[in-house]
Amino acid sequence: MQPKDRDEFEIAIICALRSEADVVEALFDEYWDDGNRYGKAPGDINAYTTGAIGRHNVVLAHMPGMGKGGAASVAARLRGSFRRIKLALVVGVCGGVPIGTGGEEILLGDVLISTGIVQYDFGRQLPDRFIRKDTLEDIPGRPNTEIRAFLSKLSGSRGRKRLDDKTFGFLQELCEKADFQKAQYPGAVEDKLYNRTYRHKHQDISTCAICAKCEKKDGEVCKIALQSSCSELKCSRDNLVQRRRLQKTNDARNAEEPKPCIHFGLIASGDTVMKSGEDRDEIAAKEKVIGFEMEGAGVWDEFPCVVIKGVCDYADSHKNKKWQDYATATAAACMKAFLKEWGANYEPAIRCDDDEKRRWGPF
Repeated sequence: MQPKDRDEFEIAIICALRSEADVVEALFDEYWDDGNRYGKAPGDINAYTTGAIGRHNVVLAHMPGMGKGGAASVAARLRGSFRRIKLALVVGVCGGVPIGTGGEEILLGDVLISTGIVQYDFGRQLPDRFIRKDTLEDIPGRPNTEIRAFLSKLSGSRGRKRLDDKTFGFLQELCEKADFQKAQYPGAVEDKLYNRTYRHKHQDISTCAICAKCEKKDGEVCKIALQSSCSELKCSRDNLVQRRRLQKTNDARNAEEPKPCIHFGLIASGDTVMKSGEDRDEIAAKEKVIGFEMEGAGVWDEFPCVVIKGVCDYADSHKNKKWQDYATATAAACMKAFLKEWGANYEPAIRCDDDEKRRWGPF
């Protein structure tokens, strides 16, 4: 049922990139924002799309750019206009840690769902090391009881299977749309993980004097290398890490499209784009995180929040955009599957005659 006003929206979705918002919008079941039906609170400069996914009325907030600072500003204004939001989903792409905390492989196109956020770049830089602030006053709090219980159910055997199947179904539905042909699976041969110490630079030392001197982690590479592909730089396949999950699909021409796996765990959030395999693995080992993104920490203090991100790279120096469209699509498909499960037996809020009285069914 179409909501009467902004107070009947309970789900918010926040996307940093236009491409992320486009895919999320494409998976709406209904669209409510014809004209300026719902308006905004005075001083709210956000841009919104309103609609429905399943039985949930949702508002999509479009961010003007990436980063936790921008996300925090968007979330604060969103809260002023849509006062009854009970769950915010941060949806988009991220860098993935190749091996999860339980030893499971994480591949490009997989989806990460946060059980908590680690603001890994918030702390003190000393001459010899960086110390993250981790006191209760400084760190994002854990999800509320309702979210933790739901994630526990969803990550169980039956819940995970339902989520996996629905995600893959919505992904196929999306890829059949004319505007989203680029969201097709790029193929197992394009899923390349290099040894963490193997730098993205001119591998032929005779072609670049700067890259020729880069032999350690803090070594400098040239600007051309930073903008070039692995094939252009002749990055060696001898330094690729073998992936068990890819063995069945290493011939992309003959293999069926694999289902993306969904992983639950802590996600690192900060304003830094992680492009270092060594730093990635060091932080992942210390903080027990499974991915890196840039908006979750900004939203976390404003709303009960879950981050849902598709893995588009391995957060190393070989980062490229080949998987961005597909990872955006897998994240959006998982978001819709998540909402189909969220409050499956829940009766949405009903507006009473007296504006001060409401009936809220339990999730």
